[in-house]
Amino acid sequence: MGQSAFGNSHDTKVNPLRATLLVKPPANSFCPIIREADNSTIVSQNIPSDKSECHTCHCEVRAEDRANEHTSFISAEMDSSCICTAAAEHECIFSIKSVRNGSFVVSIIVKERETLTGIVNSLREIDASVSLERLTRTCDDDDSWFEINTSKITDKQREAVHLAVELGYYDRPRQADLEVLADRLDISRSAVSQRLNAAEVTLVQSLVGE
Repeated sequence: MGQSAFGNSHDTKVNPLRATLLVKPPANSFCPIIREADNSTIVSQNIPSDKSECHTCHCEVRAEDRANEHTSFISAEMDSSCICTAAAEHECIFSIKSVRNGSFVVSIIVKERETLTGIVNSLREIDASVSLERLTRTCDDDDSWFEINTSKITDKQREAVHLAVELGYYDRPRQADLEVLADRLDISRSAVSQRLNAAEVTLVQSLVGE
């Protein structure tokens, strides 16, 4: 297949990290997909991967409601408020899969977790709202997959986990303690601990299939 989005496709040691994000575009975004259908079951998208090319997004949007189903073909220029433009700054495979209540369900494939963090930061820099719904990676030994479903984690738990990772709470040796997290979140230490523990239990239960 030649060159992939990650460079040389002959590098068989790389197991891609796949993430499903729920992304609400910024208020100043004029994305035609959102204007076309607030809820779309399927979005087929074609975006130039070469930044030197004209940044035009071509989409097929299939929307359903109780009355009917219709398909629209959309072509629009990508500007600085477009989530696709923000993602294009990073080495990834990025695609919009559907629209849910005015937010995009986005699939992203990256080689490293740091790249995914960079994409999320870039999206938030344009005032998009981002939450992680699912994370998967292949295993080296048998090409099997494990999945972590994060959809049951609350926004407050997610905020605490993101901050804990950012400040090094999970590093060894630990770079930040509960007191630091509590100060940043302006809540008590026990509240931080409760949010982190609840998120951790949810993730572990998802991992073992409970």
